Amino acid sequence: MIKQNQGKLNAVHVTIDLIISCVSCTLAYFINRMSYNDPLYDYNYDIKIIAGTLLIVSLIQIVINYFYDLYRSYRSTKFITEISNLMKSTLFFCIAQIVLATLFDKFLVFQVMIVLYYFINTVSAIIYRAFLRKFLKYMRSKGYNKKYIAIIGVNNCTENFIQKIKTSPDLGFELSGYFDSAPHSQLKIDYLGNFKKISGFFRTAPPDEAVIMLSDKLQPLLGHLMAICENWGIKFSILPNMFSGFSSRIYISQFDGMPLLSIRNVPLENTFNKFVKRAFDIVVSSAMLILLSPVMLITAVIIRITSPGKAIFRQERVGIGNKPFIMYKFRSMRIETENDISMAEKNDSRCTKFGSFIRKYSIDELPQLFNVLKGEMSLVGPRPEIPYYVEQFRKSIPLYMVKHYVKPGMTGWAQINDLRGGDTSIEERIKHDIYYIENWSLLMDIKILFKTLTKGVFSKNAR
Repeated sequence: MIKQNQGKLNAVHVTIDLIISCVSCTLAYFINRMSYNDPLYDYNYDIKIIAGTLLIVSLIQIVINYFYDLYRSYRSTKFITEISNLMKSTLFFCIAQIVLATLFDKFLVFQVMIVLYYFINTVSAIIYRAFLRKFLKYMRSKGYNKKYIAIIGVNNCTENFIQKIKTSPDLGFELSGYFDSAPHSQLKIDYLGNFKKISGFFRTAPPDEAVIMLSDKLQPLLGHLMAICENWGIKFSILPNMFSGFSSRIYISQFDGMPLLSIRNVPLENTFNKFVKRAFDIVVSSAMLILLSPVMLITAVIIRITSPGKAIFRQERVGIGNKPFIMYKFRSMRIETENDISMAEKNDSRCTKFGSFIRKYSIDELPQLFNVLKGEMSLVGPRPEIPYYVEQFRKSIPLYMVKHYVKPGMTGWAQINDLRGGDTSIEERIKHDIYYIENWSLLMDIKILFKTLTKGVFSKNAR
């Protein structure tokens, strides 16, 4: 049933995408025609030629959409992924059209028109798909268009998997039950029997998909259970017991034709993404240094006047790849406490009066803009710690060292979620840092910087 529903949905997608493409092309043509007195528009094209060209152009768009994976189920995929694929598809189509328009100066579609088409088509398609998502989520939450899943085996991941399915009814997944050598009282779904019962169940009530979750001692049965699923034409996934300790998604890559499983996807390992982030850091930090130089100068002078010692505090921190670097801050504490490595807390007695003020509004962090320019830090990323705490947390906090996959930042995802200062949960901070590392985008950086100004700087946990 679910395959039939997906087929019908794909037919709807293709039909509406075709209509959107034709309408977008027509609107772009007439908007461009009204805006420019171009002699090329004086050609008397036959209406049949125009209609035929529109249809061909739109069909080409549909084919490109197909190759960009836009006609599959996005039930459990983030909307931003679907939008990204949609924008890439339309952009590829427009680039191809611009090339044709350049080669054939009498070609029906003109360069300016193609730019108009890109924006009209993209915005229209995003609105349509957003509406469809909302509608499908509503229908699934009411019990329609369900996708039935059978669980084969029980391991450390099973309870968490069941909980996620139950707390997300809008995704439209329904659990048929589970097979295992014996029932488990803690699992609040139907026990379907031992592994010998699988074939009979698949014959009478085939699920849409199966998820194999075997404990370590039952791993030898994996090949046999996979064969049963394939013999009955049931699509299956494998959730190994070892992945219960990981909160991230699993990614598959290839090495000379051999599949490799990766526990984490790190977008900033991509050369292009590194370049984009570095260029953004240089441009924005340079502009901030110029704009904030009067504030920094006044701050330095007041620090020197109100307390003895240097205005800039230098401290060793751990950065990307566990490499140490010297981080700069405006000194906010008394000079005799410089060697005190205990974490700062709210109303810390070591702070000077002016130091408490600049810490409250994060003015003490501004010298780190020089660290950003030097390439030791980024504007956005996990906050760096001193080597002593890194060593302590490495031993006691699971996944703590993952934060060193990327450059540390002046602000981060954890900070704008009120996880700042020594009296907040390190475990929660690490969860937020890992989320940032695995989901990085330039738009996410911009969002974090904006929220730092509107929320992070004035957070109730600001130190």
